[in-house]
Amino acid sequence: MTSNSRPVALITMATGYVGPALARSLAGRGYDLVLQGAAGDGSMVGVERSFDEQVPELEALGASIETVTDVDLSTAEGNQALVRAALDRFGRLDSACFVTGVIIVGKFLDMTGEQWERVKRTNLDMVFHALQAALPPMVDAGSGQIVVFTSATGGRPDPMTSIYGGTRAGANGIVRAVGLEHARDGVQVNAVGTNFMDFPGFIKAAGADDPERRAKIEAQTPMRRLGTMDELASVTSVLLDGSNRFQTGQFFDFSGGWGA
Repeated sequence: MTSNSRPVALITMATGYVGPALARSLAGRGYDLVLQGAAGDGSMVGVERSFDEQVPELEALGASIETVTDVDLSTAEGNQALVRAALDRFGRLDSACFVTGVIIVGKFLDMTGEQWERVKRTNLDMVFHALQAALPPMVDAGSGQIVVFTSATGGRPDPMTSIYGGTRAGANGIVRAVGLEHARDGVQVNAVGTNFMDFPGFIKAAGADDPERRAKIEAQTPMRRLGTMDELASVTSVLLDGSNRFQTGQFFDFSGGWGA
């Protein structure tokens, strides 16, 4: 185990969704990074920007980078291996952002047992195992910040999202309770729930690759547009970079006003 003077942040699913934008933001704030790549993990993101593309850019910002590509984040072993990689490389873990879940929507009676099992595994198991792995070193250190990505549908029941939104609501409840439980340990744990985001997973699930359909979807948000990854990274960075240590056990809706 090496000793690191710079703070260290872990980001899962860093090859897609908010990962690349968040990595750039935290590297610019003086963080070294442990990046987990999407590789057959059943997540809601794929490889949108590879590590070969990202790492040189992040190193140019002064960050040291550790990449991990061979762990299953729906298991305890996978999450423990990821945290161990951070501790082995840098000797510390200050912040962790866990992107969890898979988007499965449709009529409740059309949902299959296979879909139900997959939703539970990615929307709930991933959250449970992530928190159990990341919390111990932060509790021992007396400080740390964790953000778990869930969904705005977990804060607002909506037709066609029964098993998805229901498991996301459960995840939000776990995160909020854990945040309160460890507030006295100096560790912050918060959830960010998104909807109407401009990334391939949402576009595909919503059929928004059709311009007419996209316009109808955008009209559902008070802001009449989809959110960007740079905007999401900006909000998330404030919950991870140690500049705001008076916020924990919260669910933050990021959906252009839809979930308000």
